[in-house]
Amino acid sequence: MGVHVILDIDPNQIEPGAWAAVYDETLDLLRAWRPRLLGWGSRTIDGCRVQMYTRSIEFGRDANKVHWTVVGDQKTLTTSESQSMYRDIAHYGKASERRPNDVDILVQAADPKNDDTSGPACVFGNKTQGHPYHFAMLAAAMLVEERFPRAAMVWGDIDKGQAERAGRMAKRFLGRELRLPVRVDAPRLIERLRSHYDDDALPDAFARVFQDEPGLGEEAVLRAFPGRSGARQWVRSLIGYKSPTVLGVMRSLIAWLNADRDVAEACQVACFSSEGPRFEPQAFVKALVATWVSVDPSVRRPVEAFRKPSEEAPSIAYLMGSFFLDMEAMGRNTRVHISKQHMAEILKNVFGESGPALAKLFVEETDNLEATLRPSSENVSALLRDAEEHGYDATEYLVTLKSVSVMGEAQRTWVHAIAYSVEQMLEQMRAELPDMVSNPAQMKKALVRVLSDRGPVLTEKTWDKLAEVNEPDVLAWLLALIGIPANNQHAYDVKRALLENAGLRQYAMRLDPEDMQKIKKMLDEAAHEKDQCPRSM
Repeated sequence: MGVHVILDIDPNQIEPGAWAAVYDETLDLLRAWRPRLLGWGSRTIDGCRVQMYTRSIEFGRDANKVHWTVVGDQKTLTTSESQSMYRDIAHYGKASERRPNDVDILVQAADPKNDDTSGPACVFGNKTQGHPYHFAMLAAAMLVEERFPRAAMVWGDIDKGQAERAGRMAKRFLGRELRLPVRVDAPRLIERLRSHYDDDALPDAFARVFQDEPGLGEEAVLRAFPGRSGARQWVRSLIGYKSPTVLGVMRSLIAWLNADRDVAEACQVACFSSEGPRFEPQAFVKALVATWVSVDPSVRRPVEAFRKPSEEAPSIAYLMGSFFLDMEAMGRNTRVHISKQHMAEILKNVFGESGPALAKLFVEETDNLEATLRPSSENVSALLRDAEEHGYDATEYLVTLKSVSVMGEAQRTWVHAIAYSVEQMLEQMRAELPDMVSNPAQMKKALVRVLSDRGPVLTEKTWDKLAEVNEPDVLAWLLALIGIPANNQHAYDVKRALLENAGLRQYAMRLDPEDMQKIKKMLDEAAHEKDQCPRSM
């Protein structure tokens, strides 16, 4: 599972000089970006080639190898996979294979004969995981598409809100607005596709390439095509489902409601149309209940907090959470509210003789659903208050912690636990390697060798500071730190933070014996409880 910003191009439609010029523009933009970005490179230290996060983002000496690479940002130190762009267009294809200039990369992507909606060549598109540098990559990609609108295309896990935010962030450095990627701009997208697709095929082509928040693409089609063509595409999405209460149908129903389409029409085409799935009416009414369309807004509101904010990039936690929430709380995605009484009247009018019974079923089932949801809603409100209060008490934030005075309880416990483990490792090193722990030069070489082999990867700034450390006690402590295993993400986070964050490291090195005894007692109790747990045969 990943979050991506993808820039695809048709290199055969771009002149080398024009490509080099737009490369320079993107490089200037990324160098000016705030927060400052992290590159990915290496340096030889004490005979070892060490990978590191660099201040510089441009690399390559030979003309055909010059490129920029970005992996994260210097403020949060969050990183993911590298995104690169080369200055030489030949890196992406042979210029001798040029096609006519009337080939539109977007039209190629929308062609249903293709396996996916990608372009001929990918410039970058690795995982950003929604980290802050996601928006720098989106802005750079938007700049390229703006220069070559028929030969470059931005897509991925993006939407209009993200693009608008990236454009505003870029304006501070460019002095102008960036045009939205066509794949998030519905009116422009329809205009680009219209000359290549008839009215019947256009909605499918639009749906194939339009980019929106997860689950909102179908709603966008229904809004963009308010007539029968949009409805036909919606009905086709229901064909093949035997029950209207499965997630796929529920998602389509919610899209229909959010697009302000007629509920009576949905009932007609889903239950009676010869072109539709002909769902059993009672089951379809239960599906309508499950959309939460008539649930009291005060009950729905707390759960709506789990929606992605409109201008944020999705995170892995959000995607995974949405996957599980959709199984039990798909209705949180419904943004419209129709009273139970109004829905009852609609059902009476649509279903004839069985209408009154179905209307009664809808009201009763919605009342039962509200009664079930209300306690859960109150629990969610309490959970959100707790998250707001303790949300930053996580080990992942230790690496950029400004002051140890603001550490949360969980953070402090983990730092103390790792510091205790370091002291245990130090005792072992002093007993088994007395010559090494008294030799700063030997310890520095060992430190470089172990970090280059096992990690964690550090910033260039931290490597510069480590080079200045000569005190035997500090070097021995650092060597013990990287020698202890990181068996889980929390331990890894703390180890990395203690290497990157000098203030946090000084705190950990100065823990008094009383703190160490508390941690020892806690670890001993945890080990005892583990030993008491029954083991499976």
